[in-house]
Amino acid sequence: MLLILFFDFIFNCSALEIITVVPNPQEAISVNWKEEYLILLSEIYTSAIDWHKCSHTNLEFCISMHQNSLILLDLSEDLDIQYFLSKYCQDHFLVHLVYQDEFKYIDDSAYSIVPSLSSQKTAFLALMNYFNWTKGAVFNKKSYSALKDQFLLFSNDLSFLTVDSLTNIEDLISQSVVRMGATLYYLWTSSLESQKIQNALSNSKLLQKGSGILLNQESGYNCSVDGSLIITEIGMESIESSEEYFKTSIKNIISVILDHKIENYKELLKLLDTELPNHYKRNNFSIVNIQNQKRIIVGSIVNRNIQIFGNLIFPGNTNSIPDSAKKILHLSITAGTTNPGGSSSDTTKLAAMGAFAAQDEINVNGEILANFQIDFFNFDCGVSIFNATFARACYSKDIDKLGHAHLTAFGSSVAIGQYKTFTYLNATIPSIGGVNGDGSLSSIQIFPFYVRMFNPLMYSKWSMLLYSLGWKKIAVIYENSLWGEGVYKTLDSTAKQVGLEIINPESLRHIPGNLDRDTVKDYIDVFQAIVDSQARMVALLLLCPLCNYAIELFYDLGLKNKDVIFLAGTGDVLNWISTKDEYMYKRAELGVAMMRLSVPYWVGNIGKRARSEISLKYNISIPNTFGCCYYDSTLIAANALDFMINRGLDYSDPYKLMATLRNTKFIGCTGPVSISKGTNDRNFDFFYIEAIKLDNNRIPYIYLVGNLYPFGTQVISYANPLIYSDGSTIKPTDLRNELDKCPFPDKLVKTFNKGRGLLFGICITVCLMTAAITFIIWKKWWNISIEELKEKQEISFQDFVVGATIAIEFIQFSNMGPDYSIIGSFFYSIGNIFSMDLEDVIKLRNGIFWIVVDVVFGGIALWVILCIVVLLRLDEKWSYLWIFKFLGWLGDILMPILGNLCFIPFVSVCLDIFVCDQSISDDFTDSFLASDCFYFCWKDAHLYYAILSCFALIAYEPLAVFCRPLWQELQPMLHVKTLPLFLMVKTVVQSIFIGLNKTLKRSQDIAHGAVFILLMICYLVFVFKVHPYNYGRYNWWQGLSLVGVVWLSFWSTIAIWMKDQSISYVFLIILVVGWIALAIIGFYVQIKKYPSLLFSQKSRDTSMLFKFAFTFGKKSKVSLSKMKESHEQQKIIAVN
Repeated sequence: MLLILFFDFIFNCSALEIITVVPNPQEAISVNWKEEYLILLSEIYTSAIDWHKCSHTNLEFCISMHQNSLILLDLSEDLDIQYFLSKYCQDHFLVHLVYQDEFKYIDDSAYSIVPSLSSQKTAFLALMNYFNWTKGAVFNKKSYSALKDQFLLFSNDLSFLTVDSLTNIEDLISQSVVRMGATLYYLWTSSLESQKIQNALSNSKLLQKGSGILLNQESGYNCSVDGSLIITEIGMESIESSEEYFKTSIKNIISVILDHKIENYKELLKLLDTELPNHYKRNNFSIVNIQNQKRIIVGSIVNRNIQIFGNLIFPGNTNSIPDSAKKILHLSITAGTTNPGGSSSDTTKLAAMGAFAAQDEINVNGEILANFQIDFFNFDCGVSIFNATFARACYSKDIDKLGHAHLTAFGSSVAIGQYKTFTYLNATIPSIGGVNGDGSLSSIQIFPFYVRMFNPLMYSKWSMLLYSLGWKKIAVIYENSLWGEGVYKTLDSTAKQVGLEIINPESLRHIPGNLDRDTVKDYIDVFQAIVDSQARMVALLLLCPLCNYAIELFYDLGLKNKDVIFLAGTGDVLNWISTKDEYMYKRAELGVAMMRLSVPYWVGNIGKRARSEISLKYNISIPNTFGCCYYDSTLIAANALDFMINRGLDYSDPYKLMATLRNTKFIGCTGPVSISKGTNDRNFDFFYIEAIKLDNNRIPYIYLVGNLYPFGTQVISYANPLIYSDGSTIKPTDLRNELDKCPFPDKLVKTFNKGRGLLFGICITVCLMTAAITFIIWKKWWNISIEELKEKQEISFQDFVVGATIAIEFIQFSNMGPDYSIIGSFFYSIGNIFSMDLEDVIKLRNGIFWIVVDVVFGGIALWVILCIVVLLRLDEKWSYLWIFKFLGWLGDILMPILGNLCFIPFVSVCLDIFVCDQSISDDFTDSFLASDCFYFCWKDAHLYYAILSCFALIAYEPLAVFCRPLWQELQPMLHVKTLPLFLMVKTVVQSIFIGLNKTLKRSQDIAHGAVFILLMICYLVFVFKVHPYNYGRYNWWQGLSLVGVVWLSFWSTIAIWMKDQSISYVFLIILVVGWIALAIIGFYVQIKKYPSLLFSQKSRDTSMLFKFAFTFGKKSKVSLSKMKESHEQQKIIAVN
């Protein structure tokens, strides 16, 4: 009989567990067995209720009850019982069959109906050795703890993780397996724990391409992971559960015994020795591969010999056998050379050398990601030119190879295009920029999955650098690319903030970014405009090699090393300038003293090591400095991944990885690295200030000038003196020698009719406004007459002022008329000075004109203040305050000067701001100021001054009109009075003459002369008719001065019409003779007709005269109330 015993003397959870795992013996065998070979399992199972009766002492009695049995099937797990049963079977001629899946004590007399753990282990290690799998994680249950020592004999690089029903598999995977970087997984667990492990590995995305999973028979039940390999007993390949395996094993051995009709013990032993060779140490197994959720036999293991006869599939649906190398963390980079359309660029390739050097350092050094390897997939989908269609087609082919993060191409436009392409392709992946400089990339809202090792703050500090070095005027050329336009806008806006002026025309500041050495010459006007601007400092916002072609073209236009200093916009400019070719001498000539502001690079020991690694890896002596930024781009990704792995975080989640990138800090090739909060930009405490020198062989090299601290109290910290192109440390002038030359080619200048029309409109508006205001003021306040001077009076200082006004206005009116410089340049200069039309007297360029404007604005502001004090008599109300007393005294002195004599100069200068009737294009912003062609109109400073000028005219003219007659009413010592009507009309006439001078005179000089003479004759008739003064001599000389102006204007117009400078002396003689005749006639008539009513005491001390003139105390003032009463009386008398 077959004796089947199920012994377990321990009544606890383990007993119940065994009963749960081991199938019901009654169900285990469902066939009809011959009675002489079998003790029915139901009998044993029924008696199992009383197992406590079968103690060690009663065990022999229980067995002896079945004396006809030949076989004892031992399912016990107790070593003592196994030992006893083995001895008992030998003594009583019973075959000891064991269902052995544990490493227990079994002697050679026992026969195992299943392969032992030892044989499974041997087959397992044989297959591992076949694949050369020497690393990975071994999952084993506690009862298999003896496996560890044997596996470590095979390879000590294996890691062991013990699991049971209480183990939190998810935590074990995330905290241990992920951290160790295992890619190969070996399972020796129960089928339940095996299912949990497989699910956890899949959820953690560890069962991907490059991984492998190998399971023993028990762990492989219900395995569903495609690519898994299972070692099974031959004939048991389709078994899916422990219960099924148990029943099948017993069926197989019993079937063999029954088929051979064994009659006695010896025959049974002989049979078992044949069917179960070497007892329980059988080594014949099948290799099962899970493919498309099906179990496929792909090979066999017979006595450690491996035979693969099927197609192997591994996780990730690949046929490639995973290796035992460290787990690979996949990154990607766009660092090819191909652009859409077939062009190429090495810019990103050269900079990306830093990324690949960092990859080698991480993989070899092991300081971070010790159990992992970084691997880059290099996309060649456009590096300097972006085309959406090209990029989408290129990236979509290998979109699954983007990895955990992507390092973008060098150019900003390409980086932005790549980002949008990934979004279009539904690929959520963090992008890391090495040197993308466009300002829009700073926005987290626009680019939430992006950070960069660069900060465009550097571009905004160029203006700070230049201004700190003493530069006030520069020229700019930039390329029409996203980077070039963004950098230019930043420089332009910050230049305005610090007072740095860009003097070349705005329309001639940019060129396309895809030009070559030949096509760049098509834009020679842009370069010529910079040459003509005389600017010595030129901001070269061009990526190379375009920067090379630009420097060479400047050389061809005649610039030498002392003529120009370049501010380089790109950090790799030295690599290109020093390129050895037939044009290098041009670049070396102009590259001397070239400056650049750079992010720090090759900083500290890490930077030095990075530079050395790049040099050795690529056999180059001077690595691209931007390679340092790409080096750190790789490091920030590696450090973020390392942080997540060590803390058991899911680094495959792009959202979590992106958040980690933003908070990662480390010391890199460029120094301390961190991302600025709220932006995508790298933090920088300082920037390098560098310049170029030539060595003894005239080879350019870069040297460190110092550091620029954007937020420090000390802006520049010098390491070495800045050597300029002339070899000195003294900053050269902003402009070269030709200071009278405009900053653009003369051939571009044309009449700007829009600007001229606007100027006409402004002048007409001013004239109409003046006429209206004057009429209202005269009608309401100053429609009064003056009393003729009949008695002799001692002349006062105020009387001198009135007389001097006639002489000065003669000069001013003369200057408002036709250009008489052809007759007498000296007289013409005098007239310009008195009317503040200084353009032909001094050079108003280089900011001089704005100084004149500031003086005028200051004079107008003072005039307004003095008018307020005088009109409100604040000097009398608050006489105890010295400031008002002083302003009242100052008003008495300056009112006739600022309100009368300065009327023409002040209004003329205010209108000069609007004289923008020439331009280099049809745009208002390309018209330039007539007084200083270095300033373009209707933008920047000019726009502010134009607005201020309007306010100045509105504030000045009404007060000037009102206060001209007011001043004489407040001077009791003034004897020569001026008719208010004359003052009103003179104001309007002066405004008209100023307007004609700014408009018609600039375009139609002969017509202007005719109109001016006609208007001046009318004004002359008016003067002789109304008698503007109460003193006859002043009236006479006022009229004669206007006759002199008409005489000058007439001959000047004739001279302009004839345009013959050879006879200019003839006109000069005629002019002088006429003036002498007028003077003679004037004095003759004065003596005969106009007696002198003003006299001065000869004995009066001169100092007393000045004291008298400048000490107008309260007693000498006439109150406004008394003045009003006097006016009312005059109006009553006039009515009567």
